[in-house]
Amino acid sequence: PWPETDCLVMRALAGLFASCCALGTERMRPDGSYPNHGGKPVHFTFAPTSDVQNTELGGFRVRIWDNAGEVVADSGNLTGPPEHSAALHPGRYVWGLQWWTQDGDFSPWTTSEVVVAPPSGFWNGIPWLGDAQANEFLGEFDNAKAPAELLVAALGFGTVTVNGHPVSSDLLSPSGWTETEKRVLFRSYNISGLLNSTGGASVHVALGCGYRCDAAGQSRFPAYQQPDAKVAQQTYDSIPKIVRLAVVSGNTTVFSTGSDGWAKRRGPVQDDSVYDGELYVQGSETQWQPASALALDKGPRGQMVPADFPGVQVRRVDPPIKITNPADGVFVVDFGSNTAGVCSIDIPSAATVSLRHGELMQHAHLPGLDKPDPSRVYFDNLRSARANDTVVVTQPTSNWYPRFTYHGFRFVEVYGYPGNLTSSNIRRFAMSTGVEQRTTANFTDEVLQQIHIGSVGTQHANLMQIPTDCPQRDERLGWMGDASLSAQSMHTHFDYTNMASAFVDSMVDLMNSDGSLPDVVPQQRFGGRPADLSWNSAFIENVYELVQVGHLAPAQSYWEEIKRNVGFIEGQLSQAGGLGKLPEPYGDWCPPPTEVGKGQGPKPTKGFAAAFSLVRSVQQAAAIGKVIGGAAAQDAVAIRAMAGNLTAQFHSTFYNNRSNSYDNGVMTTYTLPLALGAVPDDLKPQVVAALVSLIDNSNTTWTGGIINNRFLFEVLHENGRGDLALRMLQSKAYPSYGYMYFNDLEPARECMWELPDAPYEGTGMNSRNHHMFSSVGEYLVKRIGGLQVHGDKVMVVAGSHQGSVQVSTKTSRGEVHLTWAQGAFTAVKLRVPVGMKATVLLPAAGQLVGASAPTTLVHGTEYYRVSVGSGEHVIGTGAEVVV
Repeated sequence: PWPETDCLVMRALAGLFASCCALGTERMRPDGSYPNHGGKPVHFTFAPTSDVQNTELGGFRVRIWDNAGEVVADSGNLTGPPEHSAALHPGRYVWGLQWWTQDGDFSPWTTSEVVVAPPSGFWNGIPWLGDAQANEFLGEFDNAKAPAELLVAALGFGTVTVNGHPVSSDLLSPSGWTETEKRVLFRSYNISGLLNSTGGASVHVALGCGYRCDAAGQSRFPAYQQPDAKVAQQTYDSIPKIVRLAVVSGNTTVFSTGSDGWAKRRGPVQDDSVYDGELYVQGSETQWQPASALALDKGPRGQMVPADFPGVQVRRVDPPIKITNPADGVFVVDFGSNTAGVCSIDIPSAATVSLRHGELMQHAHLPGLDKPDPSRVYFDNLRSARANDTVVVTQPTSNWYPRFTYHGFRFVEVYGYPGNLTSSNIRRFAMSTGVEQRTTANFTDEVLQQIHIGSVGTQHANLMQIPTDCPQRDERLGWMGDASLSAQSMHTHFDYTNMASAFVDSMVDLMNSDGSLPDVVPQQRFGGRPADLSWNSAFIENVYELVQVGHLAPAQSYWEEIKRNVGFIEGQLSQAGGLGKLPEPYGDWCPPPTEVGKGQGPKPTKGFAAAFSLVRSVQQAAAIGKVIGGAAAQDAVAIRAMAGNLTAQFHSTFYNNRSNSYDNGVMTTYTLPLALGAVPDDLKPQVVAALVSLIDNSNTTWTGGIINNRFLFEVLHENGRGDLALRMLQSKAYPSYGYMYFNDLEPARECMWELPDAPYEGTGMNSRNHHMFSSVGEYLVKRIGGLQVHGDKVMVVAGSHQGSVQVSTKTSRGEVHLTWAQGAFTAVKLRVPVGMKATVLLPAAGQLVGASAPTTLVHGTEYYRVSVGSGEHVIGTGAEVVV
């Protein structure tokens, strides 16, 4: 028999395409999970797969069928990249794809779904439904025909069931969180399979506060800072819990919130707050009463826009790793890691059970605890957030969980549970916006692995409709500084493109006519306007990172806004009178103190970080305009000249010729000029040497804040000191990333601290799950893991340290898998998707096995440079290669 693995031999000799070499298709996008914008062509992509090395995409064909099975679009035979665009009318479609190789082998047809949303005008004449005294609504319709689509917006939080079944796995709200005077998101769900035999359904809507109201006696939400939102809340948009929906059958709206027959009541949720939790009282529902829709001029006036990114979903169900009973009526549940979500609990009999959520256990070094009890959970760093869910049941109840809140926690104290609480009675639903995780890594080095898990984990916990700062205390806000610093690594870790685009939309919605932005988007609670320039940079930074991943639409749509923001930056500079005089409310936030428990450590002079961010934003704006082309490229010429002048001014303003250093000489003042390209070539060696000396004299660790750490490791790598960056990241000494995970007081798991000395700091600002330091995840994957993908090009640099690494990343072309091991020799195993090319660098120590290749020097190290096509490849040095 022919060897099953030798497909090429079988094809050549038998003239057959063996089953082991079958062509396949994966990662078809769109996949029907969210609506595409109506009025815009739908962009289709796919990833061809094959077991044969060096397979090339010869061509492909796309067909699109409506729900009647009629072909509405056929691309014909296409060549080129695996993508296609087609204009479609609103509705839900099936799209199919077949592709073939350069040798004429064909894949089977593969199908997926695509949803095209109706234009904003669809909602004209469909009112909002809400009532100040009610939080549940019930309506019925009949005689709808499949296919039936439910389009819905719910503010603040809301859930919808049809004939008792949830319309989707989305949690919290189908509308996310936006400035609703400018934009309201809606989602579209296929409910054909939920209709009864006559095409009818009972539609039940339950609503919660979200970010539009607060728990009884509290007034933290809404704290609108923009005038139009304040006016709306006081007049035409005064009812916080509202819903707007329509059921479309074929091309006809058969039911909506404007239909007759709706009923309302006060449901079992007696109180709810995103900060404080939920109070659920079984059997407390009031009687259904007739409900009337709001007048057409009532409710938010923002444009209705389809949410073209996933909703919040349960990404994992976690069992407890430990349950203790430290006091009568109190159980403490440990879920083993700190993330965002809620608890689901089974209650065996009538009881009032409360669950209070926290990030850590009490210990002696926490300020303000007179008598710490290490058997109990610590709650003080939650500030005013109660993080407490209470459920009152009158009978045995299974799988109860709150619908209108979430918490950031590892530990839960449970009060009033009837009987013995065991791991079979309680579980955690880990929640996040359902963006796909693109990249995973496994390092044999335990510190590097925990940093990777923490970087991904803290971002997961804060991708909650928008990129928030932290999931536990009384913030959970869209702080722009954090969104700027994490943008690059979020694109590496997740399929973040559409969610990031939506957040850019929200920034534009809040941009003033002078181009200024607030510190927080949406602008509720805290922060100011205009934003700190390092927070303001989130707008251009996020557009820039979208361009880097090939998504040009926001840059093209918002080029005028980019120019306006650059104009604001110019105005700030002019008003200040120079780069050295810029305002800076925050700066390089949270550098570690030399002595733990002493607040923030040494910072640059006020305005230094703002100057860096100002210049970098102008540099990025110029780069964006050049990529867009056309009139934007012409605009970018002047912006590029401005960037060059500002870069030179940065050096002349902050460089001290006497000390050969920048500003006051703290670590950040070396990192940022090098990252900006502001250091003249003749001075660069001594500036790099000074930075290295400072690190060596600082226990081989970092002493800068969040802006410093965003750029520090890459600066070291680009200047030939990746070895030092690696040693810093492998360290467990304070202050370091490793210290977060390997300290004796409260080792972090699946999270990152806000403060590098968190166990010794107080309650004012001390989250244990804050993503502002998580930008390091990018460096781990691309430099230490050694895997970079740019379009259809893969770059691998193996052997950064002793040990082994596994990294995989999902691209629009397919998934790239890399494994390498470094000992006396190097071994590499790489899988490259169809149509992609890879360059592999591995240390030139020993004889190359599995390929022949020239050598090249990189930062003084000699590497073999191997070029490979698609398929699986095993190469290395030494007598044999074992991966």
